Amino acid sequence: MAGSPKGYDVAMGRLGGATRAFSRDIGGMPVWALILSAVVAVGAIGAFSMASAADGRSTAYTLPSDAATPQLPQPMPLVAFLGDSYTQGVGGGGVTWPDLVGKDHGWDIANLALGGTGYLRTSDERGCGRPYCGRYIEASQEIIGSPRIIFVAGGRNDLRLETADIAAAAEHLFADLRERYPAAQLFVVNPWYDDDAPPAQLAAVTTVVRAAAGGAGAVFLETGQPLEGEPDLIVDDGVHPNSDGYRALAAAVAEALEPHLE
Repeated sequence: MAGSPKGYDVAMGRLGGATRAFSRDIGGMPVWALILSAVVAVGAIGAFSMASAADGRSTAYTLPSDAATPQLPQPMPLVAFLGDSYTQGVGGGGVTWPDLVGKDHGWDIANLALGGTGYLRTSDERGCGRPYCGRYIEASQEIIGSPRIIFVAGGRNDLRLETADIAAAAEHLFADLRERYPAAQLFVVNPWYDDDAPPAQLAAVTTVVRAAAGGAGAVFLETGQPLEGEPDLIVDDGVHPNSDGYRALAAAVAEALEPHLE
């Protein structure tokens, strides 16, 4: 501007620079508009806070009264099973009596049964698929945690061994389980046979196992012989149950068990 004082020109230059700065766009919005929005927002927040403080209201979030309280699922009781191939489920195509009984009661199943084993018998590749599978008391060492319930089933594989030795092994197993898991319920299932008539020694084994269970404070579950005279419940090997056979075993166990569950 011709004839303007030098100081005036400097001031106007500064004012012009500031005007250009405020006129710049950021994200499609002029700087002055962004600043104005921020000032308005801060003012609104301050006014709301002052009003809340004045009337004693809290700005904290309050859960609606009709909101459901989150519920954590209860852990399933751990139940361990010791036994032979009948408890393991050989021949059942994935169906096992421990799984069937456990599902009805909401149990977390730990099936430690191994084919070919017993109170005295050990097994190998022909029975359990491993180089060595130990007796029931050895299998019990694989129990992890604190089971609420422990089942022991079997005894067929111990046939042709001395009944007195079977009795001693059963007594040792049940006493050991009772000492290690004093709070657990201990159930002992009578030895099973296939669809043929059981040999005479099976009755003797059943008698000594029942006595050993009673001596340790365990509950002996007498289920009879659900497979006897039922060839349709046995697979082609003539020994192991099929899926329907395992369902029959599960039904027999469930019936004998029901009065004793805590």
